[in-house]
Amino acid sequence: YLLVPGSVFEHLGFKYYGPVDGHNLEHLVEVFETAKQTPGPVIIHVITKKGKGYEPAEKSPNKFHGTGPFEIKTGKKITNPDAPVSYTEVFGKTLVQLAKEDKKIVAITAAMPDGTGLNYFADAYPDRFFDVGIAEEHAVTFAAGLASAGYKPYVAIYSTFLQRGFDQILHDVCIQKLPVRFIVERAGIVGKDGITHQGIFDISYLNIIPGMTIMAPKNKYELRDMLDFSLDFNGPVAIRFPRGEALDIYEDNRSPVIYGRSEILKRGMKIAVVAVGACVKLTEEIDDILLENGYDATIINARFIKPIDSDLLDDIAKKHDLIVTLEENVLTGGYGQSVLSYINEKGYAADVLNIGLKDSFIEHGDVGSLWKANGLDGEIIANKILKRIKH
Repeated sequence: YLLVPGSVFEHLGFKYYGPVDGHNLEHLVEVFETAKQTPGPVIIHVITKKGKGYEPAEKSPNKFHGTGPFEIKTGKKITNPDAPVSYTEVFGKTLVQLAKEDKKIVAITAAMPDGTGLNYFADAYPDRFFDVGIAEEHAVTFAAGLASAGYKPYVAIYSTFLQRGFDQILHDVCIQKLPVRFIVERAGIVGKDGITHQGIFDISYLNIIPGMTIMAPKNKYELRDMLDFSLDFNGPVAIRFPRGEALDIYEDNRSPVIYGRSEILKRGMKIAVVAVGACVKLTEEIDDILLENGYDATIINARFIKPIDSDLLDDIAKKHDLIVTLEENVLTGGYGQSVLSYINEKGYAADVLNIGLKDSFIEHGDVGSLWKANGLDGEIIANKILKRIKH
């Protein structure tokens, strides 16, 4: 190792050791021991090779960043031909189709082309695809520049990592009202990736920005329709969807996507349940349980998180005793609070019950188990509604 004098770190008051071979444990221990004896702040620059020791991973490190089953000898992924299509795949392939017709479409990500489905776009249109590396802030500002020049940028970033670009979303995109399309991947509970990857804050941090439009599809068909809608939308827009299977629930309900309008899936009385995105799948069980208890509820697919559908809220607030909101996001600053605020502001008598995630971080685990543990379960929610409506 080298103690490099006069480096930028030295000028900042750090002692710099490096670069150090991160695969040489004996050498690393020596450096750490030396650093322990060095007074003041120390930077140790360690270089490792992703996938080192396993040739397939060394050649394709991005494909082995997080992997399912694969053949050890060849590194070939073991795929399940019967596996359901994911939202990621629906987005990636739909964007390729749109880009075929519109040459202004460009795609941007921050070191996650495969995870966001942009690998399809990169293969089809390499000159219109940009991976800026682990620099979400730059991805957003870069997209703002492209939008100001007349291009149609789609920025695909995981919900948890888009947080890094919040300042750029606010200052570089939304203040200028630029038509940047944010694809908020892995929104909601993602499971075994752990506490740092749970996408449970994006509704809240995007919701507070003036001029931002936020959408969430109930199924794979609606995701395609929202992508179509976003293509010529003249302003910043975010489409959030979860990791995993692209659902086909309520597939017969495919009314046109109209700005700021929700979708009524079923008309009922007394209770109105308004669900956001992935939570729409809970409404079928909730509705069955409510029917068993004598309540025929109105079921609504929110579609637009921001702006809320004020006309629809006016209507259901006058005709229902209880409005229930469902979202896979922390309640603080979420969709439910927007609805509650609106109902209170208008002075309606209808009660509002917000169902979402509590004000805490969520550890890793199986997605289904985490949903239930955090109250996103049809039976649990139906019982809360019955308890609330009877008071």
